[in-house]
Amino acid sequence: MRLKPYLQPTPLEATPPELGANTWLKLENANKTHSFKIRGALNAVLSLDEESRQHGIIAASSGNHAQGVAYAANLVGARAQILMPQHTPKKKVEGVKRYGADAVLFGANYDETEAEALRRARDDGLTYVSPYNDARVVAGAGTIGLEIVEALPDVERVVVCVSGGGLIAGVSMAVKNLRPDCEVIGVNAESAPSMYNVFYGTQYPEVWETLAEALSGDIEAGSITVPICQQYVDKIVLVSEEQIAAAMRWMLSVQGWLVEGGGSVGVAALLHGVIPADDRPTAVVVSGGNLDLETLHRIL
Repeated sequence: MRLKPYLQPTPLEATPPELGANTWLKLENANKTHSFKIRGALNAVLSLDEESRQHGIIAASSGNHAQGVAYAANLVGARAQILMPQHTPKKKVEGVKRYGADAVLFGANYDETEAEALRRARDDGLTYVSPYNDARVVAGAGTIGLEIVEALPDVERVVVCVSGGGLIAGVSMAVKNLRPDCEVIGVNAESAPSMYNVFYGTQYPEVWETLAEALSGDIEAGSITVPICQQYVDKIVLVSEEQIAAAMRWMLSVQGWLVEGGGSVGVAALLHGVIPADDRPTAVVVSGGNLDLETLHRIL
C-alpha cells in the first residue's frame, strides 16, 4: 500500500464502561500532524506526477487537511499554498507554516475559502487537493477502517465524525466490505449539519462559529462522498455544543488525550446517550487533536 512506508497504524484504546462495555477509541490524534487527514492528503500527493508537483499544490481547509497537505508536499518537495478561513485556530495555522507551506487566511467561512482556492488553482495552474471530494483522499481515509477490522475483528459498530464525508465514506466502504453487518454511524455537530441535511433531506441551519470548526462547511455539489454515504452509512446523528465540550473535557480528564471539538463528537454521542452505550464491540474514530489553548481555556 502507498502509505505504509510513511504512516504507522494508530492505537485502538479501550475506554471505561460509560462509553459501553466493549468500546474502543481509534486515536487518529496520535497520527502524524495529529489528525486522520494526513492519510488522504499523503495518498493524493504521492499519486501526483512530477509535472503536477512542480506546478505546485493548493488546498482549502479549516486546519487539519491543511497540515496534511503541507506535510505531504514537503515530503515530495512540492510547493504548497493553503487557504484557511479567517476563524481558523492559531495552532493549525502555525502547523501549516511549520511544514513549509504558505498559509493564507481568506474568507469568513469554509465555502468562501474553498471557492477562492479553486479559482487560484484554475487561474494559476495549481493542483487542487480537496479535503473530501477526491477518490484518493477517500481511499486514504479508508485505511482507518482496514486497521479497525484488523485490530478488532468482531467489531459490530463504528462511530465516525462527519463533515464533507471523506472520512466516513472511506471508513464505511472499507468496514462494510470486510464486515457487511457492521453498523456505521456518522456524527455531525448540530452547528455543522451539512451531511445530516443531505442524508435526511432536512434543512438545519449552519453556524460557522463552533467548537467543531473542523466539521463546518457545506458539501460541494456532486461530491463523490454523498452517494457513498447513502450506500454504506446506516445513520447520522447530531450532538450539541455543550455535549461536544463535555466530551472534550472527558477525553482530557479520563483518557488523558487532548482532542479537538470535531474529533470529540463520536465520544459526545456515546457519553450523552445520543448513541446507546451498549456491550457491542464498538470503535469510535477520534479524528484529531489539534486544539488551541484559547479553545481549551474556553471549555475548561
